[in-house]
Order: sequence, then C-alpha cells, then structure tokens
Amino acid sequence: RSASPRHSAPCATSSPVFSDGESAGSFMIVNDDINRCPISVEITRNDTGEVIYTSKAVPVGSKIESDKLDVDLDAGTYECTAIFSNLDPDTGDKLGSAGVVIELTVLE
Repeated sequence: RSASPRHSAPCATSSPVFSDGESAGSFMIVNDDINRCPISVEITRNDTGEVIYTSKAVPVGSKIESDKLDVDLDAGTYECTAIFSNLDPDTGDKLGSAGVVIELTVLE
C-alpha cells in the first residue's frame, strides 16, 4: 500500500555508511512534525532479500541519527530497499508504506 496523502514522506540518508558491520552508521531517519503518525523503517538487501535493519517506532517530530544494523555485514557496498511505514499511534499497526532504494556501505 502507499503512504496516505495526509502524511508527509519521512526521509533518511540515501547512502548510510558504517565503519564496520557491528558499528552504528549514519541513518538520519527523520519523522517531521508535519506527519501525523509514528513511523518505522525496515531495510532489506536487494541481492538476498535479507532484512538487515528494523527500527523502533520513531515518534512524530523525532529522528534516529545513527543506529546499528541487526546483522553483521562484511565490508562492501549493498543495494538495499528501505521501507518506511506509517504506524497507527494507538495500535502500532501499519497504515501504509513506501519504499526507496538506498546504497549502504560497510567500510571494514
């Protein structure tokens, strides 16, 4: 499903970088004040379909500047898809989602 037009599109860094597979990287996931719902983000590797990151709920007006991946990736550049989901503020159920292709880099 698509994000509802009453919600703004959340944003994130399109090229997050991690010094190694176990360190925090530069996500900068932002849920603007104009949005009416918390959001969550799930990142999946395009080559394997493996989910490598799932965020906690990001409240309206908040952000995740950096975070660790859920898996330890080897050094390299990975094409991934980040799925942003609007969450019902009362139940946490997904209301709609939108995806964007990102390039994630692990340096060591």
